[in-house]
Amino acid sequence: MPHAQHRYARHAASGFGMAGALVGLLFWLDTGQLRQIVAFSGNEWIAAAVMWLGIGSVFAGLKCVIARIDSDDDDDEGPRGGGGHRGPQGGQMIPIRVEARWRERR
Repeated sequence: MPHAQHRYARHAASGFGMAGALVGLLFWLDTGQLRQIVAFSGNEWIAAAVMWLGIGSVFAGLKCVIARIDSDDDDDEGPRGGGGHRGPQGGQMIPIRVEARWRERR
């Protein structure tokens, strides 16, 4: 498996793992009486799975974005803006004549 796909799968799995821990913690602490709401819904496993998938997709995406931002693939060395081209006279300013036109309001 290529490095990028392996890194994506690893961070997505850890995001879904964190989401499972969060859903378990929400049920254990019974925040907002979530345990009773899910328990009396009739489809306990489906409600818990949908909640886990929703939170897991957010956490997995966030983990992958943070991993991409923190990666060392970016090359921040060297000149920036214009590829290091200094211009015709080594970076000195060149005056340019511009004709000014007067427009009357209508």
